[in-house]
Amino acid sequence: MNAGTGLTDQELFPRFSDAEYTRRYRAVREAMQKESLDAILISGARGSSEVHYLSNYLAQSPCWLFFPRDGEATVFIHFFNHQPCAKAQAIINDVRWYGPAPLPTLAEEIRRRGLEKSRIGLVSMRAMAHGHVTELQRLFPDAEFVEFGPQFGRIRRVRSEEELIYLRRSGYLTDLACEALEEHLKPGLTEQDILSIVYGAYIKNGGDPGIHFIATTNMDKPDRFVPWQRQTPRVLEKGSVVITELTVSYWGYSTQIHRPFAIGKEPAPLYRKLFDTALHCYGNIRRICKPGTTSEQIIAASGVIEENGFTTYDSVFHGEAGKSPELGTRSAAHPVEPWTLQENMVHVIQPNPITKDFKAGLQLGAAVIVKPEGGEPLHNYPFKFPVCG
Repeated sequence: MNAGTGLTDQELFPRFSDAEYTRRYRAVREAMQKESLDAILISGARGSSEVHYLSNYLAQSPCWLFFPRDGEATVFIHFFNHQPCAKAQAIINDVRWYGPAPLPTLAEEIRRRGLEKSRIGLVSMRAMAHGHVTELQRLFPDAEFVEFGPQFGRIRRVRSEEELIYLRRSGYLTDLACEALEEHLKPGLTEQDILSIVYGAYIKNGGDPGIHFIATTNMDKPDRFVPWQRQTPRVLEKGSVVITELTVSYWGYSTQIHRPFAIGKEPAPLYRKLFDTALHCYGNIRRICKPGTTSEQIIAASGVIEENGFTTYDSVFHGEAGKSPELGTRSAAHPVEPWTLQENMVHVIQPNPITKDFKAGLQLGAAVIVKPEGGEPLHNYPFKFPVCG
């Protein structure tokens, strides 16, 4: 029992049902069997969704998950003092400190389990430190280390009903951020002030920070056309516009919302046209977010942006972490990544029309669930262009 809460350690943090983890473990182990893998190794870092998916441990530092086809899994963590909190989060009983460096401990575990000559999948070999991969190969010349990232990713793409509950909670938290911006934005605030409004809206409600991209500019003399990844001391004035790209996570599950906010006066005609174009594009894509829809169909549905005389700078459609897939409009720099939607995939629709002189632009969008009748939004904050302050 945890003093002061009346809860056990296992009740302090969100966790899925035993049935959900049974489903995940079965799917991963069936894929391992198909690839003749005796174990997989997952390398993670802060917020690693791959480690979290199988362990419920939401990492705050480098970590590894050793997941055998048969037997119990082990989580190895970077900091010794993180063990009590990690053990309270994890559904895996064996949570250990790996010491000053991970490879000696991982090698010892491979030997302890008698897997020196086994076939081991790495999730993901392409994202791991090159030195870690080569050291594993050097230490175990009779073992075979192969990429297992794509197979693992395919298992995670279609969301379960329990996962959708977490994603809806994330959507609610992003709604809170937009509501707070609409209420508190006014002339005189800096971009750092704007960021503090976003944080303050959801932290007390159990959210974790994701990307908070913000840019401000004067609507009559614009000089920023996409949200920036770092905020500046620029001060809002009457006639400013705030463009946003906001992600808030709930226990490892993230959605993303994009809304513009006018400061002190109605949106300028150019910005109203940008908004209307973005909303039209969003609606076109949302309607076809159905099982079987392809990348080519999604790109074609975004054509209203070019038809209205604009172009784009960011992707118009993406999956988790901005990938899987990352699709642009037909005038964008992004290549056509082959993709076919499946029911209960979750993707972000984010039209970002900009002027061809790269002066003005905005972003408007939301995360949706792929459904037979079209994309189901995970947010309730309206598609509007509010005047604030």
